[in-house]
Amino acid sequence: MKRRSWGGGVFRAGIVLAVVMALCDWSMAAEFSADFSVKTRGEEEVLGKIHVKGNKLRQEVTEEGEIQIMIIRPDKNVTWMITPEEKMYMEIPYESESQAVEPWSAEREKEAKLIGEESVNGHATRKFEVLEDGEKVTYWISKKLSFPVKIEDSESIMEYKNIKEGAVPDSQFDIPAGYEKMTMPMMPGKSSN
Repeated sequence: MKRRSWGGGVFRAGIVLAVVMALCDWSMAAEFSADFSVKTRGEEEVLGKIHVKGNKLRQEVTEEGEIQIMIIRPDKNVTWMITPEEKMYMEIPYESESQAVEPWSAEREKEAKLIGEESVNGHATRKFEVLEDGEKVTYWISKKLSFPVKIEDSESIMEYKNIKEGAVPDSQFDIPAGYEKMTMPMMPGKSSN
């Protein structure tokens, strides 16, 4: 059986998107599905799908013809990385405190500079600039969803398109039946306790 590299470039982009998702206020996130794209300087554009329901998130990307899925479940303190082709998944503890960003909230908005209003893929947004680790980051926050539908910094642009509000089945946020759990390889010099 072919073993997948969990550290692949596109899957890493999925992890980056997961961190981006932490920028929104999960309690305010609407229930929706969307297509997304991430354009990073010097790399291929990453395309995929995202599903959000309350504080649950599912991202799907295709790399070399294979679908890779990441499910983030803060309610269970877990992130699952799934490869449907192999019917396997890896489990990683969800650690929101390890993320170096704060949720997009009314408090954060007070610290941001409002620079205007724009329409992004049919969504009326308020455009903000924020200084993060000395770098200017621009956010387009949907007025309707209270959610960033576009984020741009000096290296990349992330954008949500074809946003469809409405019920997302709970099954989208669970590991499919019959999938085998894969353990993370031990790092050299690390003990198992």
